[in-house]
Amino acid sequence: MSSLLDFLRFSAAIAVFLGHTNFYWFFCGHVSGLGPQNGQDYVIIFFVLSGFVISWSIDRKKDYHFKQYLFDRMVRLWSVALPALCLGAVLDHLGRSIHPQTYGSIFSADHLGLKYLISGLFLHESWFVSIRPGTNGPFWSLSYEFFYYLIFGAIALLPSLKSKLLVGLTFCLVAGPKILILFPCWLVGCVSYWGCKKLKPNALVSWVLLVFSLYFLISTLAPRWVSWTPTNFPGLGVSPLFYSAKYLDDFAIALALGLLLLSLSRWFTLEMKPISWLATLVRTCSKCSFSLYAIHFPLMAFLSALWAGGLLKNISHLNATLLVFLCCSVFALLFEAPLKWYRSLIIRTLPFLAQKCGIRS
Repeated sequence: MSSLLDFLRFSAAIAVFLGHTNFYWFFCGHVSGLGPQNGQDYVIIFFVLSGFVISWSIDRKKDYHFKQYLFDRMVRLWSVALPALCLGAVLDHLGRSIHPQTYGSIFSADHLGLKYLISGLFLHESWFVSIRPGTNGPFWSLSYEFFYYLIFGAIALLPSLKSKLLVGLTFCLVAGPKILILFPCWLVGCVSYWGCKKLKPNALVSWVLLVFSLYFLISTLAPRWVSWTPTNFPGLGVSPLFYSAKYLDDFAIALALGLLLLSLSRWFTLEMKPISWLATLVRTCSKCSFSLYAIHFPLMAFLSALWAGGLLKNISHLNATLLVFLCCSVFALLFEAPLKWYRSLIIRTLPFLAQKCGIRS
């Protein structure tokens, strides 16, 4: 099952990235990219997979405390998000000085420092605001993930009912209704994990669920690969709901993916240990997915500014896409791959965390 999840996670990251190569300002304007016209559907896939993996991770760890869980989640987020914000700010500054027209519709300089600060704390989508840190529009989903981690962790790991309710509701209050609207998509992943562990459907049920869920996902997502506009869902991307505006559609996609994972658990069990070279390759690629998602947009804008400013010549749209992907891979090697090393470094540098929070090195 872990190899299947890795494959789906990396595929979703690739789909979001390739979808953004369709934007008119990305090199050779008005050249169609390789990806879907709508990338948000694949963010919903991220949410489902995240709920599945977090539930699985918590279930496997004995005597796991909320403070330790919180530390692990924040290291995971900040190890990529903070470098992405810093690098994005530098790239935006340089790119705007080279060719400001590239940034006309994707960048707002108002209160820029405050936007980066709020985004670094993952509060940029709370309630009915939607703050873009520089050009990094895809950063919106990290605020959603952050609060889903907090809410679920509080409910799953805090010891008493009173503490679960008090802390969980506090996080809900800070998140606001816009983020909570899509929380069921994340919870589908949690329910799917427990279904894979407890239900173990027979062959007939597995095949029925597989055919139904695959048919729905393919018939829904395939047309949007070639033809889709935000106007198909009124309110999407604008106040007050912004990226939560098509929530019913997102619920349907999440539910179908949850059923697909449940059906596939008959052949890809939770106990299965991937040992093949292909599984190793998929796992390695999946470790770049967070970085690819977090930094590709500022890189796209910067390279586009270089091209428009005449500093990057004789490069095609396809080559530009590959160049952005290569840059994202290097970023992942620097900031996402060494996650365990960063975690150990923080504990060694701040040993009181281990004492106060019961963190194991």
